[in-house]
Amino acid sequence: MRTTIMISLLATALLGGAACNDKEDKAEAKFEKAQDNVKEQRADVRDEQKDVAKAQADVAAQKNELARAQADLSVARREYAASLDVRIAKIDARLTELGYRTDDNAKEAAARLRNQRNELSTKMSALGSTAESDWEAFKRDLDARFDQTEKDIDAAF
Repeated sequence: MRTTIMISLLATALLGGAACNDKEDKAEAKFEKAQDNVKEQRADVRDEQKDVAKAQADVAAQKNELARAQADLSVARREYAASLDVRIAKIDARLTELGYRTDDNAKEAAARLRNQRNELSTKMSALGSTAESDWEAFKRDLDARFDQTEKDIDAAF
């Protein structure tokens, strides 16, 4: 009986120890899995950081490109305004010349053409406030108006 009790105690001790080792093994496996998960997340974060850095570089490049385009547009507006000033000066000179004529048709034409010239001047004053998106349409409209006024002045002579 003594042997039976001893064998029972020994079996219990062995089974209990194995159960403890099993729990430790499971805990160790969970720990290793958690470490692997952390490593994967770190790698994902590094990849995301690289993507963010690239996106920031792209945004900076686009900002520089936008600044250059705005500067180019500003220069184009100034050059266009200067060319319009030359055209309006020529129109003024032609209208002055037309005003020296004494016939009634010339006086009527001069009055009508001065109104057209004033409309051009009013339209030119909107040059600085025209939105970038409307710039080309604005130029086409203003150029067409100048062309028509110049043709009308030529026809009056």
